[in-house]
Amino acid sequence: MLSRTFIFFMFVFLLVKSENNPSYSVRIYSNQAEIIHLLDKLPLEFTDDEWNEIRSDSITLLGDNIHITSQTISEKRKSLNGAKIYIRSPISLDKSTLIFVQGILIDEANYLVKIQDESIAGQQTLFFSVPPDHIFYLEQPPKSKFYVNFTYDTTDSQVHVTYLRSNLKWHTQYQLNLYENNSTLIAMANIRNDGKLPISIDQAELIGGDVNLNARAKQTFFYISATINYEKAAESTIEQGTELFGLYVFTINQPFTIDAKTNYLLPMFRPYVTVERYGLISKHFQTTSNTGYAQRSYDLRSDRYLSRGNCIIRESDRIVGETFLPNLGAKDKYHFSIGQDTDIFYKENVSLISSTKLEENHQHETQTIHTPTRKLSIYEINIQIKNFKTRSVTVEYEQRFLYSFQNVQLIMLNNHSFIQDGETIKSKMILQNNDDQTFSYRIEAIHQ
Repeated sequence: MLSRTFIFFMFVFLLVKSENNPSYSVRIYSNQAEIIHLLDKLPLEFTDDEWNEIRSDSITLLGDNIHITSQTISEKRKSLNGAKIYIRSPISLDKSTLIFVQGILIDEANYLVKIQDESIAGQQTLFFSVPPDHIFYLEQPPKSKFYVNFTYDTTDSQVHVTYLRSNLKWHTQYQLNLYENNSTLIAMANIRNDGKLPISIDQAELIGGDVNLNARAKQTFFYISATINYEKAAESTIEQGTELFGLYVFTINQPFTIDAKTNYLLPMFRPYVTVERYGLISKHFQTTSNTGYAQRSYDLRSDRYLSRGNCIIRESDRIVGETFLPNLGAKDKYHFSIGQDTDIFYKENVSLISSTKLEENHQHETQTIHTPTRKLSIYEINIQIKNFKTRSVTVEYEQRFLYSFQNVQLIMLNNHSFIQDGETIKSKMILQNNDDQTFSYRIEAIHQ
């Protein structure tokens, strides 16, 4: 089976037809596409425009029992040497009227031309090089064509050609709508045809997964003049996804066409999601007092797999921010923050309770090695949190310690629940409207 030979990332499986070519399949990754079609004849021929979109290192033959013995890639272009041309006369360079002299192009690489000037006795032939923008052609200069040839052995009745192109790609985009009592997540498949010709697609599968596929470094994409096509979206829909060996397959059930330079969007699914809102105070430990505001934070869970993509967030139909969702498995929790909440203010006071020097001299053979002096210190942290809202809020607190603080140990002071998770002190509290509360704890740590 051909599918055994491919490593899948996030791609669309397409069956494409045109009037002059047989059907071929296209697998569209997030940054390029894999073209697959039956081998008709050799050598394969590509125009200059096509070749600019192709990764030459990806061109190969596929089959269950095929052995490629050689492969050649060559560029060919009809030479213009010997073509009749016109060149701009030097005496017209400083005048508004252009004067042209007929000549013959001798060496197009060096812009060497030949003319016969009747004003010269004996009409002697002259050879000289001219600037390329002073040459005027009588016909459009030919472009290069590229040819790929193979020699191979096979017992298969059918052999396929495959290569990567950069003009087709896709990604998922989301809109998260949040209301007081419910949340909805809308997923759209955004398929981009960056090429110069439309593509008609008979059958498609969107597959989500995670495999690295490097894009060509020279690619530059401009979306300013892009067309977004919604007109036929109602005709084609994407079925519910099914799991396939760690990947997720979404089938498009109707044919559709993507015009050149067009983004084609199709609705994918509406998963059931739960979203928890809270204010997050997340900071690194400082030995001095500090103040700040909580972050507007969310925890999102979905009942199904979500492929990665940008997400616009709305609260009560108003855009409040955006985030990028990674690939998320069903029931996985994803945390994100989208800005400060100035109605949740905190002030943290840090006091040094005690500090003891640790002597750590090490005897090495005949000499004593003195290591930098370290201290065992106890700090008391008092954090005051004010909620200026007219409603209650949930606040999560995270205090992280940098590498300079080691062997951090939490020491409880009051009944509020602080916990230690590795090198992080955490807590979760609920503040009522216009509430002002202070929480305290101590930590013991070794530091320099």
